Amino acid sequence: MTPLRVVVIVLLFANLLALAIWKGWLGGGPSHGEPERLSNQLNPDKIRLMAEARPPLAKPLVVAPVPVDVPVVEEKVEPPVPAPLPPPAPEAVAPQACVIFAGLSTDQARELSARIAKSGTGFKLTESRSEVPSSWWVHVPSQGSRDGADKKAAELRRLGIDDLFIMQEPGPSQFAISLGLYKNEQAATRHLEALKDKGVRSAQIATRGTGTVRLEVKGPSDSLSTLASDLSERLRGVSRIGCAP
Repeated sequence: MTPLRVVVIVLLFANLLALAIWKGWLGGGPSHGEPERLSNQLNPDKIRLMAEARPPLAKPLVVAPVPVDVPVVEEKVEPPVPAPLPPPAPEAVAPQACVIFAGLSTDQARELSARIAKSGTGFKLTESRSEVPSSWWVHVPSQGSRDGADKKAAELRRLGIDDLFIMQEPGPSQFAISLGLYKNEQAATRHLEALKDKGVRSAQIATRGTGTVRLEVKGPSDSLSTLASDLSERLRGVSRIGCAP
């Protein structure tokens, strides 16, 4: 046999062996289909299907805050304010009263004022004076001297007026010439008109009488009532009138 024939035969057997191996005729060739491939894989029970890998999400960029110097403000704590005390209960005020004593003489008013001042009760006094005419005086005013009064009297006598009197008592009416004293104003006015008819021009009318005092007293009603009772004997003939306190 020639060497070339040997080589051809060897190549032929090699091709046949390769074909048998590729077809799997010898049991070691590749299998056809997916089940065969899975069965030929090593450790098929450990096979896991993996999800499609995705790229990791980008982390958000975190910017670190820049430190800022913040001034520290100290809070001033005010001390607690004590609650106000309740106002004191008002003291009981005694009821007030008012009494007017009218028609007092000067001596009676002085005595009443002194008694009220000594009582120390805190009465409030209001005093007023008035003149109550008791008569109306027709006269010629003072002539300033005895000689002047005598001259005026002689002049009046020449006019037919003889009922006259020269005042001698010291005071503002000294050397005045009295021409009549009447109890009412109408009578005095008629006499003055009669004198004017006779030519007397200097005559005039003046009221005469005693002054009276009106005393208003305000204060606690019980104390004022006691005071009025104590003075009842001394204030006979005096009018006692109630008034608004």
